[in-house]
Amino acid sequence: MKKVMCFLLFQMFLINTLLGQDEDNIVENAFQGTRVVNGQSANLADDGDLLLLIQHRFGDISGGLYELFGLDVASMRLGFEYGLGNNLNLGVGRSTWLKTYDAFAKYRLVQQKSDFPLSAVLSVGGSVPTIRDYFPEASDNFSDKLSWNAQLHLSKTMGNFALHLSPGFLETGYIYGLGENLSVFTLGTAAAVRISKKVSANLEYLVPFSSEISGDNALSLGVDIDTGGHLFQLVLSNNNRMYHQAVYTNSTGSWADGNLYFGFNLIREFNLKYDPLWTE
Repeated sequence: MKKVMCFLLFQMFLINTLLGQDEDNIVENAFQGTRVVNGQSANLADDGDLLLLIQHRFGDISGGLYELFGLDVASMRLGFEYGLGNNLNLGVGRSTWLKTYDAFAKYRLVQQKSDFPLSAVLSVGGSVPTIRDYFPEASDNFSDKLSWNAQLHLSKTMGNFALHLSPGFLETGYIYGLGENLSVFTLGTAAAVRISKKVSANLEYLVPFSSEISGDNALSLGVDIDTGGHLFQLVLSNNNRMYHQAVYTNSTGSWADGNLYFGFNLIREFNLKYDPLWTE
């Protein structure tokens, strides 16, 4: 794992050095947030910006009026992302599902400009559940439950339309229902269309390439609404998880059967970068 991480870090700094990061003629991504829906996008928080993410998913809407279409049950993730320079983000989060903590880093290799056709971002991350008395004793060590992943996020905007691909690799922690860890290649795909300057619609499909993972792949619809100080993302998905391993390996719903989860991502931006003009 250490060798893989070192290789990825070397590659991202080398590519960035070769391509450069001219700020002129940057093409604005049609995907508005640092998340497409459940997966990472090719967007980063700006230098000195702290993003607060409140990600909330209600229960299965097929419960009908008796469960108020899922509002009686909910899961959430609270996360923070910070921009270190223009090309590096660090993030942490905690989900209610299995009391899981996650962390990640994203590095921009190149950004789409009028003279370069796409944006490319590398992300690496990991997660570990901390719930007690859930995993078998033989698989309850930190190292048994730890997962890690690496992805390359490629995004291309064409006017009001954008496409996104995220090939990657996932080394899971112990999966309770399966009884083992998995090494899985993954692919995230997405499309977005700008409806107006402040509103866009997203479609996301996440695929783990493993016959041992049961359930449907995560298929999600999202609507992004920029309110000025917040980005509000409405979500409808067959997956109600919000960290990487579970999004790819734990889809419990089904579009065909109507077992879907409604929710939202609320993203609030705080600028923490010191400006000497404030003291004048």
